[in-house]
Amino acid sequence: MAHRKYCYLIIGLFSFACVEEVELPAKNFVVEAFLYAGEPVNQITVKEIVPLESTETGGILITDAEVTISKNNLVYPLIFDNTISKYTYQGGDLEINSGDMVELTVVKGTRVAKAETIVPGTTTGLSISGNKMVIPPITVRLGIAQELQNLFNTARLAITWSNPDDDLHFVVIENVVEEDLIFPSDFPIPEATLNLIQSFRYISAPTTNTRFEIPGLSLETYGKYKATVYRVNKEYADLYNNQVQDSRDLNPPPSNVRNALGIFSAFAGDSVLFEVGKY
Repeated sequence: MAHRKYCYLIIGLFSFACVEEVELPAKNFVVEAFLYAGEPVNQITVKEIVPLESTETGGILITDAEVTISKNNLVYPLIFDNTISKYTYQGGDLEINSGDMVELTVVKGTRVAKAETIVPGTTTGLSISGNKMVIPPITVRLGIAQELQNLFNTARLAITWSNPDDDLHFVVIENVVEEDLIFPSDFPIPEATLNLIQSFRYISAPTTNTRFEIPGLSLETYGKYKATVYRVNKEYADLYNNQVQDSRDLNPPPSNVRNALGIFSAFAGDSVLFEVGKY
């Protein structure tokens, strides 16, 4: 029988992995499960395996699996939340902390998949170069294109952290308090400025670097923001480091899920706050 290629998407940081199978494994599925220290358990999905030629590029969700999280011999059942299309724990008695050993169990029909992960230590030595960026009100006026170019280079903050062991980290920028749009909705953004703005990502790629710059013009609104730097766990680091594969390579991508495909991993981070103001 000819080999066929099946792919699955690890949606947490947009990694894409393919594996060759002689035939589609009966009743198999893909687990994409991520825990964040100090945050709710709400980033767990279960999907059907999708052939490469399928038009379902995002995967087909499985919404009726039995999913549980176990920690310290206590079992916490998860339910599928239709509003976010993920399995979540809706109680208030489950805390995820650095150093925790956590087990995930997914049951679908007769297939039982299990995986374990240890929550990594939090990011250390996090600091930010300032607590406010000033971007004057943007209007159509003479010389505004040059002003914007200058602001893109000068209205920015840098966050730094320690990384003596060259662990992977990634950065998430979140809006805490929204105010006015930085660029008015009817403002004609110069193409050069737009290209610079679009190069910025609110969720960075994993990196061993210890510095990340935030250009103010790349943010959508004035207001208050939170920047969180997460330390990446080993399981995800292995997957990320192996995500670029030759299409002729028959070796499967790293997976720590037994009796299924996918990944169960954890992250821990620290945060800093900053503000974007007009004056």
